[in-house]
Amino acid sequence: GREGESAHPEAPAFRTLSEKYPVRLLDEALAEGIAVGHPDMPEFEFEADQIDELITYLESVQPK
Repeated sequence: GREGESAHPEAPAFRTLSEKYPVRLLDEALAEGIAVGHPDMPEFEFEADQIDELITYLESVQPK
């Protein structure tokens, strides 16, 4: 969301992703799979429409 701490203390809040990555360009990485440094993070497989929806959500919580 737009406020609050990350649910995982070592992980960045989704709203800060645009500080390090062009959020719109994460679509290819999401389609291929992203490895993260958190062993408790589950693996996800996304369909194309789910990727579009996730990117739209991520864009909606980035600071303007």
